[in-house]
Amino acid sequence: MRYILLHRFISIKGTDMEYASILYNSKRFREGSRRLPKPKRTQSLFQLLSEVRGRHLALLQAERLEYRRGNTESERRSERETRYSIASYTTYAMENIMEATRRSVLDLMSAAGTTMSQYTVATACIVILVGMLILKSVLGNKLRLPPGPRGLPMIGHLHLLGTAPHQTLLAMSQKHGHIIRLNFGVYPTVVVSSPDLAREVLKTQDQHLASRPTFESGKILAYDNQSTSLRPYGDKWRMMRKIMSTELLSGKRIEQSQKIRTEELRNTVEDILSDGHNGQLVDIDAKLTALVLNQTTRFNFRRRYYGTKRTDVAEGAEAFQDLVKVIGGTSFFFPGEFFPFLKFLDLGGVEKKMRKLAHQADVFYSSILASHRNPDGSYIPKDSVDMDFVDVLLAFQRDNTNEFFISDDQIKASIQDVIIASSSTSSASMIWGLAELMRNPGVLKKAQQELDEVVGRERVVEEGDLARLPYLRAMVKETFRLHPVLPLLLPHQSDVDVKIGGYDIPAGTRVMVNTYAIGRDPSIWKSALDFTPERFLGSSIDVKGQNFELLPFGAGRRMCVGFNLGLVTVEYGLAQILHCCDLQLPEGISPKDVNMDEQSGASVTRTQTLMLRVSPRLPPHVYAKAGMQI
Repeated sequence: MRYILLHRFISIKGTDMEYASILYNSKRFREGSRRLPKPKRTQSLFQLLSEVRGRHLALLQAERLEYRRGNTESERRSERETRYSIASYTTYAMENIMEATRRSVLDLMSAAGTTMSQYTVATACIVILVGMLILKSVLGNKLRLPPGPRGLPMIGHLHLLGTAPHQTLLAMSQKHGHIIRLNFGVYPTVVVSSPDLAREVLKTQDQHLASRPTFESGKILAYDNQSTSLRPYGDKWRMMRKIMSTELLSGKRIEQSQKIRTEELRNTVEDILSDGHNGQLVDIDAKLTALVLNQTTRFNFRRRYYGTKRTDVAEGAEAFQDLVKVIGGTSFFFPGEFFPFLKFLDLGGVEKKMRKLAHQADVFYSSILASHRNPDGSYIPKDSVDMDFVDVLLAFQRDNTNEFFISDDQIKASIQDVIIASSSTSSASMIWGLAELMRNPGVLKKAQQELDEVVGRERVVEEGDLARLPYLRAMVKETFRLHPVLPLLLPHQSDVDVKIGGYDIPAGTRVMVNTYAIGRDPSIWKSALDFTPERFLGSSIDVKGQNFELLPFGAGRRMCVGFNLGLVTVEYGLAQILHCCDLQLPEGISPKDVNMDEQSGASVTRTQTLMLRVSPRLPPHVYAKAGMQI
């Protein structure tokens, strides 16, 4: 049977494979796939597979005609030159292999008396296994691919990742080298773990690695991957990136928003000191998450959702807080993410759960848009100085009805981008920094001593003081080095064949940079596991994407567009808390007992909530002068 399958696969014409690649990434295919039938108890597996295969082949034929017809020669050439993932080839191979394997598998299992649900799983497993073996034999022997550990049939290396993939990948790099090749389901993935290789990925080959994979979960949770962070590289992405960098995150905008950051920081300090009265333990995680989210929502759409003691909390605060908890704390294992052709089975009901969450989020984002529009749906014009981020996008939507038109869904995806970025990065970095200070009281003492020398104790630290606080800024860099909250950044995808480290990287390969491994490499950093801010004093190493030893915000075309705002948020937040608050561990807990275990979710956070004893550090009149009631 193996030779029959191989013959059928090889007999597929090259043009059919090309059409299939375009089909798999086309809107029509995605829409058609959503209409595929779900398994029914009364429907045999034979009927189900026949219906699915027939639907897909009909879509293929329609797409083939449209592709041949084309509008212009340049468009046809552009389509032909586009390289898609090996997964596209795998998907089409599955359609052809399915017919060859179906009857034999069903005959064998029927004779054994196996149930229908077992039919489904077993058939899928055999199909995937045969397809991957064929692809490996046809494609793998012609290329010089990076080394890597031995994987399993079908699932590749998914079983090796565990709950902390960045740690697992660090261990793999120590055994196999700084560039390794893995298979996550049907997707070939390359992981690099050195500054030189990171430079190749993010700078030398940046033009060819600037795109993103198409995430199946992003189709559901991120409006068909329309957010700026997930959108594939192209004209529409460049347009949205330009809007964000010039209208939302320009130096002028960040400077204008300084008042918001200061007000929310002082509100947070007041809340922390109030909750810590009489030696009560304070939940630092909750306070810093609320701080960053209030700063973000006020900056982007003039609403705040946290602060029980204030009257300016917006309607829907409870719903928003619940939404943030769900988004930040949810980690889905979605089989369709690694095996797209199995997505229609919805194993474990994961897709159903994601769609429920997506609906909940969409209701909230729709309310944000409605608050910026008239009852008839028209945009409410504002002076440029009064425009927030949503105003900017709605104004752009009104004024651009050409190919650069942006839909409501694209605006909602952008809102979600900034909320997730703030709730899962800046606050997590501050929490990691404070945890390290509790674990290293000598560093805490030096940071507060610097604040006293530069700012004194007769006023509260201001954002403008940061430039004169080199030790505090070095402490932030050291936090980024040891505890990158996005340790693997976001995956890139090659759009053409490239070489990295002398190895062949085929078009469609996913490429990841393990900044966690780089930050803990003893060949780069002396005493790499120690928290030592002094290593950055007098050093030219920065976090702005030019030094590949330290990449908390990435580098190149896909570098975090909000890195300037993220950096000042973390530096100013830590400076304010360290200057205004005396921080102590709970009684009976010593510095060496501070738990630094990690957990992975939307970002890498601590497994334990940071609970501290907090008391005022400055004279009462200083807080009063700053508008804080202590």
